[in-house]
Amino acid sequence: MRIGELARATGTTTRALRYYEEHGLLHPDRSSNGYRTYSPDAVKVVENIRLLLAAGLTTEDLLLLGTCLRDEVIGDHRCDDLSAKVAVFEQRLAVIQRRIDDLTAVREQLLARLDDLRGREAVARRGSCPRQRLRVPAAERPEHAFSGAA
Repeated sequence: MRIGELARATGTTTRALRYYEEHGLLHPDRSSNGYRTYSPDAVKVVENIRLLLAAGLTTEDLLLLGTCLRDEVIGDHRCDDLSAKVAVFEQRLAVIQRRIDDLTAVREQLLARLDDLRGREAVARRGSCPRQRLRVPAAERPEHAFSGAA
């Protein structure tokens, strides 16, 4: 299949497919006229690339997976060396866990700050008198101060 067909089959753009090729993730053949041609398994490879990139893996991570990109991400594993897949997933999970830990710490700080602010707000409300509307005679209002003839 040609690049446009693969793009339609995977819901991506031809530009993205060229990007994957430039980064060594996708390996099309070239026809005699120079057009890229892709085997049927390229659909699964592109789907996996998109899924794994969306999950936070990098193109460098995906390069380490090599032929494992042809596998189902979940389910049957047909790649030659599962250790590469295991190592990449473990590394990425460690990075994700650090992000989760960092975000959890930030969340806790924000919640503590919010509790403090709400407490201060409640104290301020209890300590203040309800506002009374002041009635200012029309002649004393600022808009009337400049309405006379100059």
